[in-house]
Amino acid sequence: MKAIVLEEPNNILFKDIESMNLIDSTSVLVRPRVVGICGTDYHAYKGQQPFINYPLVIGHELGVEVLEVGSDVHHLAPGDACAVEPYIGCKEQDGNLCFSCRRGHTNHCTRLQVLGVHIDGGLCEQFVVPSSKLHRSAKLDYEQLALIETLAIGYHAVKRSGISKNDVVLVVGAGPIGLSVIQSVNLIGTSVLVLDVNDKRLQFAKEHFGVNNTYVNPDTIAKEMRSLLSGAMPTIVFDATGNTKSMESSFDYVASGGKIILVGFNRESIVFDDEQFHRNELSLIASRNALSDDFTDLIKLMEDGIIDTSHWISDRANWNSLVKTLPIWCDSTDLIKGVVEIT
Repeated sequence: MKAIVLEEPNNILFKDIESMNLIDSTSVLVRPRVVGICGTDYHAYKGQQPFINYPLVIGHELGVEVLEVGSDVHHLAPGDACAVEPYIGCKEQDGNLCFSCRRGHTNHCTRLQVLGVHIDGGLCEQFVVPSSKLHRSAKLDYEQLALIETLAIGYHAVKRSGISKNDVVLVVGAGPIGLSVIQSVNLIGTSVLVLDVNDKRLQFAKEHFGVNNTYVNPDTIAKEMRSLLSGAMPTIVFDATGNTKSMESSFDYVASGGKIILVGFNRESIVFDDEQFHRNELSLIASRNALSDDFTDLIKLMEDGIIDTSHWISDRANWNSLVKTLPIWCDSTDLIKGVVEIT
């Protein structure tokens, strides 16, 4: 069957790979219909993603059609449209649960394998996935379903933050993950400020997410926010950049007693002033991936029209052309979310 394979950095090919069949009675054979391309894929293409093992079939933001189900799968049927939760943990591997999974924290399973990152993903004609990782919708189209994993990242981070309407939130980074945070904060009705060095992304946040106060200069934002907030600072800061300098700067943007939630990540050390951290009794929280309940919640919110995703997709490509399109998307400053349509 055909697949898009990242052979090595800067080398992506459209090629034949071995076809797949059902693995066991609880597995499902699916056909990808729409695949979202995200920062992880761009970093993998450039050789900047530390968890990638080449060669790899990329693609983990997936809207799929069910083709065949195992004999013990009764909640799905051929023809169903589903979002894919791409986090394959202990339960799906051998059933021997690690400490995190025993506590329900499957998003940071100690043996986690993410489709399209650690193991082959969805840019292929068909693949097999555990039935527990499929989230069905009778109302959403494949593009909407392919967006759910991105939205779930921000949704999970916002749930971990414990914010209320009385908070003031700063989101640093207005890329897809930052936008997913903003969209989830908006559900609560909390005031949102946004910082990004890309003014086009800030304009997008203003136009489509109702953000009134945006900042483009990290060197002056603290002064500007104090002026806006009568000398105060945001009570909660989400950093969605994964940039070390930006993550460290978050400590300068948060109010005394506030929280910092790191959604983006990298492998570098983060250094902060312990005196400042303790003096202000700050809380530092990491947020990784999402849980099954987050996918379920988002599907319901989208089906009910509470979350509108009509503005999310800025670029589309047919998968036959992706080997030429991906390098262009990697360097684009205008791209919000690109998706690949598999026909």
